[in-house]
Amino acid sequence: MRVRLGATLLVLCTLLAAGCGGPPPSLDISRATDTPSVYRVSAEAESRFSGPVSNLKSGTEFTGAFEVTPTSDSAVEVEVLYLAASVRNAEREYVALDLGPLAGEKAEVTMEPPGEVSEVRGDSALLDAPIPLISIREIIASLFPPLPQEELQKGDTWTGDILVPFANLGGPEQRMRFLLDEIDSSEREARIEGYELSMKPRPFDTETAGGGISGEGDLDVVFDGRLRPKEGYEWTRRTAEFDSRFIRISGSGYANGSLHMEGKTTVEKLGPAEQFGLDPGAE
Repeated sequence: MRVRLGATLLVLCTLLAAGCGGPPPSLDISRATDTPSVYRVSAEAESRFSGPVSNLKSGTEFTGAFEVTPTSDSAVEVEVLYLAASVRNAEREYVALDLGPLAGEKAEVTMEPPGEVSEVRGDSALLDAPIPLISIREIIASLFPPLPQEELQKGDTWTGDILVPFANLGGPEQRMRFLLDEIDSSEREARIEGYELSMKPRPFDTETAGGGISGEGDLDVVFDGRLRPKEGYEWTRRTAEFDSRFIRISGSGYANGSLHMEGKTTVEKLGPAEQFGLDPGAE
């Protein structure tokens, strides 16, 4: 009896040792291509300008819901369920914008390897909606952070481009480095972080209470998200900050001054109960 018990313990110890020395857990983090999903986006952005033209603070608060329907392995249709935004006026009070007519509008998003957005197409009334500091085109693209179509392990990284936050920033897309920071094998979830790689100054062109200003500055972006393989992100958070280096006043030369912008965008995947009442065609 003692011999049999000893043999059993030996087998268990061998299995445990093999498990500890086995390969690290991995996940296939490619996005779903066959299941409609609904996402809620909340965003806020602030701008502070100080210079000879004027000292100005402004802000925008935004929320919206979008239904995403895959149309192929590399394209999706995005329908606006609702949009709402308010901007802070000179008295520092928030005034609502009329975005109700945009409910029901659609955009098409195409993606290329490594799973990053290559184009967002749609009516200019939607994609170029005049919301200070907020770009609807970028908001829609933020539903699809770059994801490689492969199986990854903890510590693996990849790079991808995202559209630039803030509606008044020009220049190329923002290069990001993403990291598979954590894998929860029991829940089959992964935590992903991302940081911007672009170091070159970026141009800007915006209006203030005292006139137009332009120049260039540094943009920093940080990304965080929780993802389920084959289902996509449960949620993502992205923060962005922009600081100017040079200020040019419209019709004049460079002048002392600074422009600081900061923003935060949160995307949440909604469950069936949370989607109740979001149909834009419902009475």
